[in-house]
Amino acid sequence: MISNFSWLINGGHYMPTECKPRESVAIIIPFRGREEHLRILLNNLHPVLYRQQLEYTVYIVEQVDTKPFNKGYLYNVGYMKAKENQHTCFVFHDVDLIPENDHILYGCMKSPMHLSRAIDKFHYILSDLKLIGGVSAWKAKEFEKVNGWSNMFKNWGGEDDDMSYRIAANGLSIFRYPNYIAKYKMLKHKRTPVNTARHRMLEDSATRFKHDGLSTLIFNPPRIEKHHLFTKILVPT
Repeated sequence: MISNFSWLINGGHYMPTECKPRESVAIIIPFRGREEHLRILLNNLHPVLYRQQLEYTVYIVEQVDTKPFNKGYLYNVGYMKAKENQHTCFVFHDVDLIPENDHILYGCMKSPMHLSRAIDKFHYILSDLKLIGGVSAWKAKEFEKVNGWSNMFKNWGGEDDDMSYRIAANGLSIFRYPNYIAKYKMLKHKRTPVNTARHRMLEDSATRFKHDGLSTLIFNPPRIEKHHLFTKILVPT
């Protein structure tokens, strides 16, 4: 990939030379121990972003401890660090979802945008219009209005549903492309341990968002590594 994607600047950054992009997009991917999936995603995603002539940077936010995986916390840390680079659009992207075509525009035409509406594992059917999980794009204004993601959901499940409640509580709408455009393939993987407390935790999501998220995010300055294909943010939780 390093030899194939010669257009990239160190850190997983690209800036078109023949046009002036309207946005600067941060692609934020939470990660731990899914090397094969990360390789597949990068091999597919970089060409899509390049063909869309976006100015973008890919950030891999890696949890470097052995504590239960905390996707929301990693997303929040990734957002805070990416924001330092003056991005105008932030795409939160699961590592196992691969876009099937170039028509899924990785920008913030509206905010929040739920990009991964139609996933092959679910027969390309969106079961609930409140869902926002998988891949979503946000402007800073709306993301900070909902106070980012919850920092409290560990292991698998809950953080995406919690975000749905945050969106509703703040009177925001979720925008989507039609099913025939927003198609993704989900890579097969073993599910991490389930968060068995998630249903109880979701009971107060609509009010808890005010004091659980970006406003209460505590983290030490993470180590930053710039590779050709991405900027890696190494985060202990």
